[in-house]
Order: sequence, then structure tokens, then C-alpha cells
Amino acid sequence: LRRKLGDMTKKFENLDMKYQNLREVGLRDAETNFTKFKKSADERAKAQDEIIASLKKELAAQRALGSESKSLRRDIESLKNTNEKLSSENTSLQTRLSSTQSEVKTLTTKLSATRAASVQATEPSKVPGSAVKAGQRNGIANAIVGSGEAGKDPQIRQLKEDLYGDLTGLIVRGVKRGDEEDVYDCIQTGRNGTLHFHLSVATAQSSYEDAEFAYSPLLDENRDRDLLDILPDYLTEEICFPRSSAAKFYAKVVDCMTKKVVVED
Repeated sequence: LRRKLGDMTKKFENLDMKYQNLREVGLRDAETNFTKFKKSADERAKAQDEIIASLKKELAAQRALGSESKSLRRDIESLKNTNEKLSSENTSLQTRLSSTQSEVKTLTTKLSATRAASVQATEPSKVPGSAVKAGQRNGIANAIVGSGEAGKDPQIRQLKEDLYGDLTGLIVRGVKRGDEEDVYDCIQTGRNGTLHFHLSVATAQSSYEDAEFAYSPLLDENRDRDLLDILPDYLTEEICFPRSSAAKFYAKVVDCMTKKVVVED
């Protein structure tokens, strides 16, 4: 029994020693695993904190960009409105400038024509030397009456021409008579400028209604650059038409010179 008891005691001690060894190994492994897990958890938490901080920075940057984008959009809308307003004002100013230039050309032309007409009107009113001598022979009173009547017709004719020019804008600067045709030196004024042209009327026709008209524009590329942009092709080259179409032709000329032209950018 003692021997068995001793064997059992040894076996128990061996088992107890193994248990203690296994327990120590388990505790060491548990501590090692816990340390590793804690380290890994700390690293993950640190990485997550860094990611969260980075995301917060990006979010703040996005918010700042969004605010800046809204501000830029407002600035763009304001600039668009300002640009449209300036464009409208520019168009209006260009229209006014064109109208003013046309008025200046018209007034200059009328002034030149008026001066020329005044010179022509004053020349016939002068009493020639033969009339003075006749007046001396026939009496001073007859000479004065004759000179008054001689100057009256040109003045009335000039008044008629002025009224016609004011109503229609057409100024006839002169007439050159020939054997086969009469050539009229004409200027048509209007809001779009001044059109200078010659109008020839055939006089060799057997019938008045069969007379043929010839239109010859006198345009200058530099002086009439704006006018050339709006004139139709048939008014920039020589054309012929019968007397029956003269009214239609002149109506088209007046329409081109007086209609409102919209300037596009």
C-alpha cells in the first residue's frame, strides 16, 4: 500500500507540475495575445482617427469650395447682367452714332446745296448792263420793276425746291442737258446716310411715256462704307427702267434710306 501510495503521490505531483506548466504557458500566451490584440486595436484606432481627421479636413475644404463656388456663380451672373446691359447700351450708342453721322451728312449736303442754290438765285437778280442802259433810256422806274420781276421767279423756284427737298429728302444739285438725254445730279438724304447718284432721262423718244431712265450710283467705298452695307445690290450698280416704273424706283430708294436698320454684334 505504501508503495502504491508513493506511486500515486509521484503521479499526482507529475500531473500537478504539468498542470502548473500548462497554466503558466496559457497565461503567457494569453498575455502575449492580449498585448498583440491591444497593439493592433490601438493601431486601428489611431488609423481611424487619422482617417476621420482627414475626412473632416476634406469636408471643411469642400464646404469652403462650395461657398466660394456660390460666390463665383453670383459674380458670374452679375457679370453676365452687366455685359448684357453694356451690350445693349453699345448697340444703342452705335445706332445713335449712325443716326447722328447720317444727320451730319444730310445737313452738310443740304448746306452745300443751299449755298449753291443761293449763289444761283442771286446771279439772275443782278441787272445786266444792257438793262441799265435801257432803264436810263426808258426811265429808272421801269428798270426797278423789271429787276424785281426778274429776281422773283428764281426765288419762288428755290422755295419750291427747298420745300420739295424737306418733304422728300431729295436734292437736285444740277441738270446737264444733252441732245439725247438730260442728266440730273441727285442726292437722296435719309436716316441711313446720303446717296449720291445720276439719273439720266432719254429725250430722243417719240413718246413721253416711252422715255427710259438710267440710274448711276456715285458711291465711294470709304465715304459710303456704312451705306453700302444696307443698300440692296440693284442700287449699287447701274440700272435702266421705263418712266412708268420711276415712282416704284424712287419709293424703293426712299425706303432704303429711311427704314430703321438694326445693328447686330
